[in-house]
Amino acid sequence: MISSILLIVVLATLVVDLECGTNFMKPVFNAMTTYLWAKDIYSNETVTDESTVMYNGEVCQIVNLNLLMRHVARYPSLYWIRRMENLHNMIKSDPDVVKKHRFLKTWIIPFAEEHAYSMSALGTEEATALGRTFGKKFKQLFEGKTNLIDYTITSKEVTRQSFVAFYKSLNETLLADASRPNPAVDDSRLRFYSKCKKYRTYSDKSNVEYDLFVGGIQMKTVVDKIKTLLGMANLNAEQVITMHQICAFELGMFNKSDWCSFFTLDDLNVLDYLFDLSHYWQRGFGYAINWQMTCPFTSHMFKRFDDTIANQNETTVADIQFAHSYTLLPVYTAFGLFKDSNKLLANNYEANKSRRFRVSRTCPFSANLGTGLYKCEVSGNFVVKMFVNEDAVDIPACGSKVCLYQEFKQAYKFLDDCNFEKICRTQ
Repeated sequence: MISSILLIVVLATLVVDLECGTNFMKPVFNAMTTYLWAKDIYSNETVTDESTVMYNGEVCQIVNLNLLMRHVARYPSLYWIRRMENLHNMIKSDPDVVKKHRFLKTWIIPFAEEHAYSMSALGTEEATALGRTFGKKFKQLFEGKTNLIDYTITSKEVTRQSFVAFYKSLNETLLADASRPNPAVDDSRLRFYSKCKKYRTYSDKSNVEYDLFVGGIQMKTVVDKIKTLLGMANLNAEQVITMHQICAFELGMFNKSDWCSFFTLDDLNVLDYLFDLSHYWQRGFGYAINWQMTCPFTSHMFKRFDDTIANQNETTVADIQFAHSYTLLPVYTAFGLFKDSNKLLANNYEANKSRRFRVSRTCPFSANLGTGLYKCEVSGNFVVKMFVNEDAVDIPACGSKVCLYQEFKQAYKFLDDCNFEKICRTQ
């Protein structure tokens, strides 16, 4: 009898967990995915030392690192907080819906407007874990040289908050002086998209596929199902998207959300593709301007590497930069990372289920792109290695994880020569 009762309790607990979305702690929430779900930074596995690489049978030592990081997990923007409030007010005005889903009566939005777009406690955890990880991963480069690291942020406060938490953890890991420098603010390099007129022109017309998918069969199926489940015949796609945002932020910050109970994993995959369509055309391979405008960032990296090779002295050992998904995605695209054979279109959802361009995996909160420059001990050659979210990736320039620097630079010479004004001219 007791064992039967225990079984019922366990099963009931599992049902509650499923209904609150804990089974959704996976990279399916697009740019709102927490880094933990895309990459287990809290595991006890030994951090791989990336201070050296092998190239053509010889050891090569890291001499410079460019690290571009997306800001850490944050609160929703003011725009989304107000959409969430409006949605909840509309839904709870229907007594039949509230009677059916009792949590709606007592639910209070947990995202205060004064916290909009600022770092959350989860973000602090992410930055702390990543500071520790990179401190160990590149200890040989950083140790005794933390004063030779250049830090750069954008004008957005969340990037400063990300820097502060990361810097503290990195220096604690290296047992270094943690007196904090003032990072440079450089929107020209890290928010190039806000400076490019031609990009804004293309961005305005880049939601065609997104809009087509919103009106297509996959999204209609999701919306109709949630209409029935919720009990509101007038619910529309944009309101379902707002429900999805509540689910994503609550689940990320509090490990559960009653709003997630309206979705299945299949629903989340459909919504993930919807958002990927927007990113693909606005920040990915949809238009050439999306990657062409990254040259303020890429040319800075090439100049730093060239100076390191030419001077062979330690003036700066690393650039560590904190920016946005709107920064990382175009830079990934510029280097040809995560390119699929098919374009992402509204009518090829099934064909793209195994796509490489998947923002949930490549650009969650705290996503990072590292490019290391290494000097080989015997030949004197310089080589590069790239990391996305800490893991080495094949570099399209040479088709392997380690490229000869000159080959790398030649393949991406269009990213080194930067006439930003000409690239972004609308006429």
